[in-house]
Amino acid sequence: MIKKVIKTIERYKLLNKEDRVVAAVSGGPDSTALLVVLAQIASLLDFSIIVAHFNHGLRGAKSDEDEKYSQELAKKMGLIFVSGKMDQKLRQKGESPEDFYRQQRYQFLNKVAEDYNAQKIALGHNIQDQAETVLLNLLRGSGLEGLKGILPMREGKFIRPLIEVSRGEIIAFLSEARISYCQDSSNESKIYLRNKIRSELIPYLKEKFNPRIEENLAQMAQILRQDDDYIGNSVQEAMKSTYIQNQSNRISLNIEYVKGLAPAIRSRLFKKILESLNPEKNGFSFSNIKALERLAQITESGKRFSLPLGIEAKREYDNLILKRDKACLKQVDYVYPVNIPGIIHVKETNRTISIEKTSRDKMDRHSKNKVYLDLDKIQQPVILRNRRDGDRFQPLGMKGRQKIKSLFINRKIPRHKRNEIMLLVDQNSVIWIENMHLSDRVKISPQTINILGLEIINS
Repeated sequence: MIKKVIKTIERYKLLNKEDRVVAAVSGGPDSTALLVVLAQIASLLDFSIIVAHFNHGLRGAKSDEDEKYSQELAKKMGLIFVSGKMDQKLRQKGESPEDFYRQQRYQFLNKVAEDYNAQKIALGHNIQDQAETVLLNLLRGSGLEGLKGILPMREGKFIRPLIEVSRGEIIAFLSEARISYCQDSSNESKIYLRNKIRSELIPYLKEKFNPRIEENLAQMAQILRQDDDYIGNSVQEAMKSTYIQNQSNRISLNIEYVKGLAPAIRSRLFKKILESLNPEKNGFSFSNIKALERLAQITESGKRFSLPLGIEAKREYDNLILKRDKACLKQVDYVYPVNIPGIIHVKETNRTISIEKTSRDKMDRHSKNKVYLDLDKIQQPVILRNRRDGDRFQPLGMKGRQKIKSLFINRKIPRHKRNEIMLLVDQNSVIWIENMHLSDRVKISPQTINILGLEIINS
Protein backbone atom coordinates (compact mmCIF):
# COMPACT_ATOMS: atom_id res chain seq x y z
CA MET A 1 0.00 0.00 0.00
CA ILE A 2 2.91 2.35 0.74
CA LYS A 3 4.16 2.05 -2.86
CA LYS A 4 0.67 2.74 -4.22
CA VAL A 5 0.38 5.91 -2.13
CA ILE A 6 3.80 7.14 -3.29
CA LYS A 7 2.73 6.57 -6.91
CA THR A 8 -0.46 8.58 -6.32
CA ILE A 9 1.53 11.42 -4.75
CA GLU A 10 3.94 11.46 -7.70
CA ARG A 11 1.23 11.08 -10.39
CA TYR A 12 -0.79 14.05 -9.17
CA LYS A 13 2.16 16.04 -7.76
CA LEU A 14 0.49 16.20 -4.35
CA LEU A 15 3.64 17.09 -2.41
CA ASN A 16 6.76 19.17 -2.87
CA LYS A 17 10.02 18.93 -1.00
CA GLU A 18 9.99 20.64 2.41
CA ASP A 19 6.20 20.91 2.42
CA ARG A 20 4.52 21.05 5.81
CA VAL A 21 1.37 18.91 5.81
CA VAL A 22 -1.64 19.09 8.13
CA ALA A 23 -2.95 15.52 8.43
CA ALA A 24 -6.67 15.51 9.27
CA VAL A 25 -7.09 12.60 11.69
CA SER A 26 -10.49 11.57 13.04
CA GLY A 27 -9.29 8.34 14.64
CA GLY A 28 -11.12 6.16 12.11
CA PRO A 29 -9.33 3.59 9.92
CA ASP A 30 -8.90 5.81 6.85
CA SER A 31 -7.36 8.82 8.60
CA THR A 32 -5.31 6.59 10.91
CA ALA A 33 -3.84 4.79 7.91
CA LEU A 34 -3.25 8.16 6.24
CA LEU A 35 -1.20 9.38 9.21
CA VAL A 36 0.77 6.14 9.53
CA VAL A 37 1.64 6.11 5.82
CA LEU A 38 2.58 9.79 5.75
CA ALA A 39 4.81 9.31 8.80
CA GLN A 40 6.58 6.39 7.12
CA ILE A 41 7.32 8.25 3.88
CA ALA A 42 7.94 11.74 5.32
CA SER A 43 11.72 11.43 5.38
CA LEU A 44 11.78 9.80 1.94
CA LEU A 45 9.78 12.60 0.29
CA ASP A 46 11.13 15.31 2.59
CA PHE A 47 8.02 16.78 4.23
CA SER A 48 6.85 17.34 7.82
CA ILE A 49 3.51 16.63 9.49
CA ILE A 50 1.11 18.41 11.87
CA VAL A 51 -1.75 16.25 13.22
CA ALA A 52 -5.15 17.97 13.39
CA HIS A 53 -8.30 16.51 14.98
CA PHE A 54 -11.72 18.17 14.87
CA ASN A 55 -14.10 17.03 17.59
CA HIS A 56 -17.67 17.37 16.32
CA GLY A 57 -19.00 16.41 19.76
CA LEU A 58 -21.96 14.58 18.22
CA ARG A 59 -21.42 11.30 20.12
CA GLY A 60 -20.64 12.61 23.58
CA ALA A 61 -17.95 10.59 25.38
CA LYS A 62 -17.23 8.61 22.20
CA SER A 63 -16.20 11.78 20.38
CA ASP A 64 -13.86 12.66 23.25
CA GLU A 65 -12.38 9.14 23.10
CA ASP A 66 -11.65 9.62 19.38
CA GLU A 67 -9.83 12.86 20.18
CA LYS A 68 -7.82 11.20 22.94
CA TYR A 69 -6.87 8.31 20.65
CA SER A 70 -5.75 10.71 17.90
CA GLN A 71 -3.69 12.70 20.38
CA GLU A 72 -1.98 9.58 21.75
CA LEU A 73 -1.23 8.35 18.22
CA ALA A 74 0.39 11.68 17.34
CA LYS A 75 2.37 11.59 20.59
CA LYS A 76 3.72 8.10 19.83
CA MET A 77 4.96 9.39 16.50
CA GLY A 78 6.49 12.49 18.04
CA LEU A 79 4.23 14.82 16.04
CA ILE A 80 2.56 18.11 16.94
CA PHE A 81 -1.14 17.62 17.75
CA VAL A 82 -3.83 20.30 17.41
CA SER A 83 -7.52 19.84 18.20
CA GLY A 84 -10.65 21.91 17.81
CA LYS A 85 -14.30 21.56 18.84
CA MET A 86 -17.47 22.38 16.97
CA ASP A 87 -19.82 25.06 18.29
CA GLN A 88 -23.42 24.20 17.40
CA LYS A 89 -24.50 27.72 18.33
CA LEU A 90 -22.96 29.01 15.10
CA ARG A 91 -25.30 26.97 12.93
CA GLN A 92 -27.69 29.23 11.02
CA LYS A 93 -31.41 28.64 10.80
CA GLY A 94 -32.21 26.49 7.76
CA GLU A 95 -28.60 25.38 7.28
CA SER A 96 -28.29 21.61 6.78
CA PRO A 97 -26.31 19.75 9.48
CA GLU A 98 -24.00 18.12 6.91
CA ASP A 99 -23.09 21.49 5.34
CA PHE A 100 -22.50 23.04 8.76
CA TYR A 101 -20.31 20.16 9.99
CA ARG A 102 -18.22 20.25 6.83
CA GLN A 103 -17.89 24.03 6.97
CA GLN A 104 -16.74 23.97 10.59
CA ARG A 105 -14.25 21.16 9.91
CA TYR A 106 -12.66 22.93 6.95
CA GLN A 107 -12.49 26.24 8.81
CA PHE A 108 -10.55 24.47 11.56
CA LEU A 109 -8.16 22.77 9.13
CA ASN A 110 -7.53 26.03 7.28
CA LYS A 111 -6.79 27.76 10.58
CA VAL A 112 -4.29 25.05 11.61
CA ALA A 113 -2.58 25.31 8.22
CA GLU A 114 -2.42 29.08 8.64
CA ASP A 115 -1.04 28.90 12.18
CA TYR A 116 1.68 26.39 11.29
CA ASN A 117 2.49 27.78 7.84
CA ALA A 118 1.51 24.47 6.22
CA GLN A 119 1.27 24.23 2.43
CA LYS A 120 -0.96 21.13 2.28
CA ILE A 121 -3.90 19.58 4.15
CA ALA A 122 -4.12 15.79 3.77
CA LEU A 123 -7.51 14.01 3.90
CA GLY A 124 -8.16 10.28 4.11
CA HIS A 125 -10.61 9.71 1.21
CA ASN A 126 -10.22 6.38 -0.60
CA ILE A 127 -11.66 4.45 -3.56
CA GLN A 128 -14.89 3.65 -1.70
CA ASP A 129 -15.42 7.33 -0.85
CA GLN A 130 -14.86 8.13 -4.52
CA ALA A 131 -17.44 5.55 -5.66
CA GLU A 132 -19.99 6.79 -3.10
CA THR A 133 -19.50 10.40 -4.24
CA VAL A 134 -19.96 9.50 -7.91
CA LEU A 135 -23.16 7.54 -7.18
CA LEU A 136 -24.44 10.31 -4.91
CA ASN A 137 -23.97 12.91 -7.64
CA LEU A 138 -25.41 10.56 -10.27
CA LEU A 139 -28.60 10.20 -8.22
CA ARG A 140 -28.80 13.99 -7.99
CA GLY A 141 -28.62 14.31 -11.78
CA SER A 142 -25.19 15.94 -11.83
CA GLY A 143 -23.17 16.63 -14.95
CA LEU A 144 -19.44 16.17 -15.47
CA GLU A 145 -18.55 18.46 -12.59
CA GLY A 146 -20.21 16.06 -10.15
CA LEU A 147 -19.37 12.77 -11.87
CA LYS A 148 -15.64 13.54 -11.83
CA GLY A 149 -15.92 12.83 -8.10
CA ILE A 150 -13.37 13.70 -5.45
CA LEU A 151 -10.25 15.38 -6.80
CA PRO A 152 -6.79 14.07 -5.76
CA MET A 153 -5.90 17.72 -5.14
CA ARG A 154 -8.23 20.69 -4.66
CA GLU A 155 -7.29 24.36 -4.62
CA GLY A 156 -3.62 23.36 -4.72
CA LYS A 157 -3.85 22.65 -0.99
CA PHE A 158 -6.21 19.80 -0.06
CA ILE A 159 -4.62 16.47 -1.00
CA ARG A 160 -5.90 12.89 -0.87
CA PRO A 161 -2.97 10.45 -0.95
CA LEU A 162 -5.27 7.42 -0.37
CA ILE A 163 -7.69 8.19 -3.22
CA GLU A 164 -6.46 5.17 -5.24
CA VAL A 165 -6.39 2.80 -2.26
CA SER A 166 -9.35 0.60 -1.30
CA ARG A 167 -10.83 0.37 2.18
CA GLY A 168 -9.94 -3.33 2.21
CA GLU A 169 -6.28 -2.47 1.61
CA ILE A 170 -6.45 0.09 4.43
CA ILE A 171 -7.88 -2.40 6.95
CA ALA A 172 -5.33 -5.05 5.90
CA PHE A 173 -2.50 -2.52 6.25
CA LEU A 174 -3.57 -1.52 9.78
CA SER A 175 -4.11 -5.15 10.78
CA GLU A 176 -0.68 -6.21 9.57
CA ALA A 177 0.91 -3.25 11.37
CA ARG A 178 -1.17 -4.07 14.49
CA ILE A 179 -2.50 -0.54 14.70
CA SER A 180 -5.91 -0.03 16.30
CA TYR A 181 -8.46 2.59 15.24
CA CYS A 182 -11.83 4.00 16.28
CA GLN A 183 -15.24 3.16 14.85
CA ASP A 184 -17.73 5.96 14.20
CA SER A 185 -21.28 4.66 14.70
CA SER A 186 -22.70 7.68 12.84
CA ASN A 187 -21.35 6.13 9.62
CA GLU A 188 -24.02 3.47 9.98
CA SER A 189 -26.93 5.88 10.34
CA LYS A 190 -29.46 5.58 7.51
CA ILE A 191 -30.46 9.23 7.92
CA TYR A 192 -27.79 10.34 5.46
CA LEU A 193 -28.03 9.39 1.80
CA ARG A 194 -24.29 8.69 1.55
CA ASN A 195 -24.56 6.08 4.32
CA LYS A 196 -27.48 4.40 2.52
CA ILE A 197 -25.43 4.28 -0.67
CA ARG A 198 -22.55 2.71 1.29
CA SER A 199 -24.61 0.15 3.20
CA GLU A 200 -27.37 -0.70 0.69
CA LEU A 201 -26.81 0.44 -2.90
CA ILE A 202 -23.15 -0.49 -3.39
CA PRO A 203 -23.48 -3.98 -1.82
CA TYR A 204 -26.50 -4.59 -4.09
CA LEU A 205 -24.61 -3.47 -7.20
CA LYS A 206 -21.60 -5.61 -6.25
CA GLU A 207 -23.72 -8.70 -5.71
CA LYS A 208 -26.08 -8.37 -8.66
CA PHE A 209 -24.06 -6.57 -11.33
CA ASN A 210 -20.35 -6.00 -10.83
CA PRO A 211 -18.15 -7.05 -7.90
CA ARG A 212 -15.64 -4.37 -8.93
CA ILE A 213 -18.20 -1.56 -9.17
CA GLU A 214 -16.25 0.71 -6.79
CA GLU A 215 -12.99 0.44 -8.72
CA ASN A 216 -14.83 0.96 -12.02
CA LEU A 217 -16.63 4.06 -10.74
CA ALA A 218 -13.32 5.48 -9.48
CA GLN A 219 -11.78 4.80 -12.90
CA MET A 220 -14.72 6.49 -14.62
CA ALA A 221 -14.27 9.54 -12.40
CA GLN A 222 -10.61 9.71 -13.39
CA ILE A 223 -11.51 9.65 -17.10
CA LEU A 224 -14.22 12.27 -16.67
CA ARG A 225 -11.84 14.57 -14.80
CA GLN A 226 -9.78 14.87 -17.97
CA ASP A 227 -12.86 15.72 -20.03
CA ASP A 228 -14.04 18.22 -17.43
CA ASP A 229 -10.62 19.91 -17.32
CA TYR A 230 -10.66 20.28 -21.10
CA ILE A 231 -14.15 21.81 -21.10
CA GLY A 232 -13.29 24.08 -18.18
CA ASN A 233 -10.19 25.41 -19.94
CA SER A 234 -12.18 25.96 -23.14
CA VAL A 235 -14.82 27.93 -21.24
CA GLN A 236 -12.11 30.10 -19.66
CA GLU A 237 -10.81 30.91 -23.13
CA ALA A 238 -14.32 31.69 -24.38
CA MET A 239 -14.86 34.10 -21.48
CA LYS A 240 -11.88 36.15 -22.69
CA SER A 241 -13.50 36.76 -26.08
CA THR A 242 -14.39 40.30 -27.08
CA TYR A 243 -17.78 38.89 -28.11
CA ILE A 244 -18.62 38.63 -24.41
CA GLN A 245 -18.91 41.97 -22.57
CA ASN A 246 -19.09 41.90 -18.79
CA GLN A 247 -20.34 44.96 -16.92
CA SER A 248 -21.71 45.41 -13.43
CA ASN A 249 -24.73 43.06 -13.15
CA ARG A 250 -25.03 42.95 -16.95
CA ILE A 251 -23.43 40.56 -19.43
CA SER A 252 -23.80 40.75 -23.21
CA LEU A 253 -23.04 37.77 -25.47
CA ASN A 254 -22.87 37.88 -29.26
CA ILE A 255 -25.34 35.21 -30.32
CA GLU A 256 -23.54 34.10 -33.48
CA TYR A 257 -20.34 33.63 -31.48
CA VAL A 258 -22.14 31.64 -28.79
CA LYS A 259 -23.96 29.48 -31.35
CA GLY A 260 -20.61 28.68 -32.94
CA LEU A 261 -19.34 27.09 -29.75
CA ALA A 262 -19.58 23.34 -29.18
CA PRO A 263 -22.76 22.49 -27.19
CA ALA A 264 -20.74 21.23 -24.22
CA ILE A 265 -18.75 24.48 -24.10
CA ARG A 266 -21.85 26.64 -24.65
CA SER A 267 -23.91 25.10 -21.84
CA ARG A 268 -20.99 25.31 -19.39
CA LEU A 269 -20.43 28.91 -20.46
CA PHE A 270 -24.07 29.77 -19.72
CA LYS A 271 -23.76 28.15 -16.30
CA LYS A 272 -20.57 30.04 -15.46
CA ILE A 273 -22.05 33.36 -16.55
CA LEU A 274 -25.21 32.84 -14.51
CA GLU A 275 -23.13 31.96 -11.46
CA SER A 276 -21.06 35.11 -11.96
CA LEU A 277 -24.25 37.13 -11.40
CA ASN A 278 -24.90 35.42 -8.07
CA PRO A 279 -22.52 36.04 -5.13
CA GLU A 280 -23.16 32.50 -3.82
CA LYS A 281 -22.31 30.91 -7.22
CA ASN A 282 -25.35 28.62 -7.22
CA GLY A 283 -29.14 28.56 -7.51
CA PHE A 284 -29.40 27.57 -11.18
CA SER A 285 -30.71 24.34 -12.68
CA PHE A 286 -30.37 22.41 -15.93
CA SER A 287 -33.72 23.87 -17.07
CA ASN A 288 -32.30 27.42 -16.74
CA ILE A 289 -29.40 26.50 -19.04
CA LYS A 290 -31.78 24.95 -21.59
CA ALA A 291 -33.95 28.08 -21.49
CA LEU A 292 -30.92 30.17 -22.49
CA GLU A 293 -30.15 27.70 -25.28
CA ARG A 294 -33.68 28.19 -26.65
CA LEU A 295 -33.47 31.98 -26.40
CA ALA A 296 -30.24 31.95 -28.43
CA GLN A 297 -32.11 30.17 -31.24
CA ILE A 298 -34.98 32.70 -31.38
CA THR A 299 -34.58 35.38 -34.06
CA GLU A 300 -37.13 37.82 -32.65
CA SER A 301 -35.49 40.78 -30.91
CA GLY A 302 -37.03 41.78 -27.57
CA LYS A 303 -37.93 38.27 -26.49
CA ARG A 304 -37.22 37.85 -22.78
CA PHE A 305 -37.84 35.68 -19.73
CA SER A 306 -37.02 35.64 -16.03
CA LEU A 307 -34.47 33.47 -14.27
CA PRO A 308 -33.94 32.90 -10.52
CA LEU A 309 -32.42 35.60 -8.27
CA GLY A 310 -33.91 38.48 -10.26
CA ILE A 311 -31.94 37.78 -13.44
CA GLU A 312 -33.59 38.63 -16.75
CA ALA A 313 -32.48 37.15 -20.08
CA LYS A 314 -33.47 38.83 -23.32
CA ARG A 315 -32.56 38.90 -27.00
CA GLU A 316 -31.50 42.35 -28.14
CA TYR A 317 -30.84 42.23 -31.90
CA ASP A 318 -27.62 40.20 -32.28
CA ASN A 319 -26.92 39.90 -28.57
CA LEU A 320 -28.10 37.82 -25.65
CA ILE A 321 -28.34 40.05 -22.57
CA LEU A 322 -28.26 38.74 -19.00
CA LYS A 323 -29.04 41.38 -16.42
CA ARG A 324 -29.73 41.26 -12.72
CA ASP A 325 -32.41 43.65 -11.53
CA LYS A 326 -30.98 46.21 -9.09
CA ALA A 327 -34.11 45.88 -7.00
CA CYS A 328 -33.11 42.28 -6.35
CA LEU A 329 -29.68 43.33 -5.13
CA LYS A 330 -31.17 44.48 -1.85
CA GLN A 331 -29.32 43.81 1.34
CA VAL A 332 -29.04 40.24 2.53
CA ASP A 333 -28.73 40.57 6.29
CA TYR A 334 -26.46 38.24 8.21
CA VAL A 335 -25.64 37.99 11.91
CA TYR A 336 -23.14 35.68 13.62
CA PRO A 337 -22.66 35.43 17.40
CA VAL A 338 -19.05 35.90 18.50
CA ASN A 339 -17.38 33.43 20.85
CA ILE A 340 -13.93 34.10 22.29
CA PRO A 341 -11.93 32.24 21.15
CA GLY A 342 -13.73 31.20 17.97
CA ILE A 343 -13.75 30.95 14.20
CA ILE A 344 -16.61 32.37 12.12
CA HIS A 345 -17.16 31.61 8.45
CA VAL A 346 -19.36 34.25 6.82
CA LYS A 347 -20.88 32.25 3.99
CA GLU A 348 -22.50 35.36 2.48
CA THR A 349 -19.05 36.80 1.69
CA ASN A 350 -17.03 33.57 1.78
CA ARG A 351 -14.61 34.97 4.35
CA THR A 352 -13.46 33.58 7.66
CA ILE A 353 -12.68 35.46 10.87
CA SER A 354 -10.52 34.07 13.66
CA ILE A 355 -11.11 35.62 17.09
CA GLU A 356 -8.91 35.10 20.13
CA LYS A 357 -7.78 36.64 23.38
CA THR A 358 -4.10 37.60 23.19
CA SER A 359 -1.38 39.67 24.83
CA ARG A 360 0.87 42.56 23.84
CA ASP A 361 3.91 40.38 23.19
CA LYS A 362 1.96 38.28 20.67
CA MET A 363 0.54 41.18 18.66
CA ASP A 364 1.53 41.27 14.99
CA ARG A 365 1.38 44.95 14.16
CA HIS A 366 2.64 44.46 10.59
CA SER A 367 -0.16 42.18 9.37
CA LYS A 368 -2.85 43.82 7.23
CA ASN A 369 -5.31 41.07 8.12
CA LYS A 370 -5.06 41.43 11.90
CA VAL A 371 -6.58 44.02 14.21
CA TYR A 372 -6.49 44.38 18.00
CA LEU A 373 -9.05 45.82 20.43
CA ASP A 374 -9.14 46.47 24.17
CA LEU A 375 -11.25 43.54 25.36
CA ASP A 376 -12.21 45.21 28.67
CA LYS A 377 -13.76 48.18 26.84
CA ILE A 378 -16.07 45.96 24.79
CA GLN A 379 -19.63 45.62 26.07
CA GLN A 380 -20.48 41.98 25.47
CA PRO A 381 -22.17 40.05 23.96
CA VAL A 382 -20.63 40.79 20.57
CA ILE A 383 -21.92 39.93 17.09
CA LEU A 384 -20.47 39.98 13.56
CA ARG A 385 -22.88 41.34 10.94
CA ASN A 386 -23.23 43.62 7.93
CA ARG A 387 -24.56 47.18 8.00
CA ARG A 388 -27.99 48.35 9.14
CA ASP A 389 -29.77 51.64 8.60
CA GLY A 390 -28.70 54.17 11.21
CA ASP A 391 -25.42 52.46 12.14
CA ARG A 392 -22.97 54.89 13.71
CA PHE A 393 -19.28 54.67 14.40
CA GLN A 394 -16.55 56.59 16.27
CA PRO A 395 -13.39 56.60 14.09
CA LEU A 396 -9.99 56.65 15.74
CA GLY A 397 -9.04 60.11 16.99
CA MET A 398 -12.59 61.47 16.90
CA LYS A 399 -14.76 62.33 19.88
CA GLY A 400 -18.11 62.20 18.13
CA ARG A 401 -19.75 59.49 16.05
CA GLN A 402 -20.72 59.56 12.38
CA LYS A 403 -23.04 57.50 10.21
CA ILE A 404 -21.42 54.50 8.59
CA LYS A 405 -23.35 55.36 5.41
CA SER A 406 -21.49 58.69 5.25
CA LEU A 407 -18.17 56.95 5.88
CA PHE A 408 -18.80 54.55 2.98
CA ILE A 409 -19.69 57.46 0.69
CA ASN A 410 -16.56 59.39 1.69
CA ARG A 411 -14.42 56.29 1.06
CA LYS A 412 -16.14 55.83 -2.34
CA ILE A 413 -17.27 52.27 -1.53
CA PRO A 414 -19.57 51.09 -4.38
CA ARG A 415 -23.16 50.69 -3.25
CA HIS A 416 -23.29 47.00 -4.19
CA LYS A 417 -20.17 46.31 -2.08
CA ARG A 418 -21.36 47.99 1.12
CA ASN A 419 -23.54 45.12 2.28
CA GLU A 420 -20.61 42.68 2.07
CA ILE A 421 -18.41 44.60 4.52
CA MET A 422 -18.24 42.94 7.94
CA LEU A 423 -18.88 44.89 11.13
CA LEU A 424 -18.09 43.91 14.71
CA VAL A 425 -20.79 45.25 17.02
CA ASP A 426 -21.06 45.26 20.81
CA GLN A 427 -24.02 46.32 22.93
CA ASN A 428 -23.17 50.00 22.44
CA SER A 429 -22.19 50.50 18.79
CA VAL A 430 -20.11 49.30 15.85
CA ILE A 431 -16.54 48.82 17.08
CA TRP A 432 -14.78 47.61 13.93
CA ILE A 433 -15.32 47.96 10.17
CA GLU A 434 -13.59 45.43 7.94
CA ASN A 435 -10.42 46.75 6.28
CA MET A 436 -11.21 50.33 7.32
CA HIS A 437 -11.55 51.53 10.86
CA LEU A 438 -11.35 50.62 14.52
CA SER A 439 -13.56 52.47 16.98
CA ASP A 440 -11.75 54.99 19.15
CA ARG A 441 -13.74 53.64 22.10
CA VAL A 442 -12.00 50.23 22.06
CA LYS A 443 -8.49 51.19 20.91
CA ILE A 444 -5.42 49.78 22.64
CA SER A 445 -3.96 52.17 25.24
CA PRO A 446 -1.05 52.01 27.73
CA GLN A 447 -3.57 50.88 30.35
CA THR A 448 -4.88 47.97 28.25
CA ILE A 449 -4.53 44.57 29.93
CA ASN A 450 -6.70 42.13 27.96
CA ILE A 451 -6.57 42.24 24.16
CA LEU A 452 -8.98 40.86 21.58
CA GLY A 453 -7.34 39.85 18.29
CA LEU A 454 -9.21 39.53 14.99
CA GLU A 455 -7.75 37.95 11.87
CA ILE A 456 -9.36 37.85 8.44
CA ILE A 457 -8.70 34.60 6.61
CA ASN A 458 -9.65 34.99 2.94
CA SER A 459 -11.47 31.87 1.71
